[in-house]
Amino acid sequence: MGRTFVVADLPGLIEGANEGVGLGMRFLRHIERTRLLAHLVDTSDASERDPVRDFEIICGELAAFSESLAAKPMMVVATKLDATTDRSRLERLREHCAERKLDFYAISSATGEGIAELVRGMADALERLAPRQSAEQGEAASHGKANAGAPHSRHAESADASPAEKL
Repeated sequence: MGRTFVVADLPGLIEGANEGVGLGMRFLRHIERTRLLAHLVDTSDASERDPVRDFEIICGELAAFSESLAAKPMMVVATKLDATTDRSRLERLREHCAERKLDFYAISSATGEGIAELVRGMADALERLAPRQSAEQGEAASHGKANAGAPHSRHAESADASPAEKL
């Protein structure tokens, strides 16, 4: 029997979103309804950004917005594998995720490389989580806490998911 789930992409979240920069607050409130976060990080040669730093900025914005949001299960997805000839940044991100005990996937939307593994990984991760109703009840209980933050770059959220696009 096939497994189904929904993925939503939250594009353009930027550093400082928890302080009202960009559309961050709206996106962060939307993320609170999810069960799993999949951070999609650009590791291509075209980007001069440090993918580990980008990921850490996102985590900082999530924590600044809500402790419960920062504590959500997450995975990291390196994107644009087809445009990543220098694999050093990709491997640094992979090592960083291993140190934090986070699931890590590398994909190319252009070629499809890694997509099937990512979809299976998301489905497996969602199966390991509490049923949706229990997760929502837990989130409702945590809404009494003060909120203050938001993510940077782009990342995907998985409500009950399938793959999204880039960080």
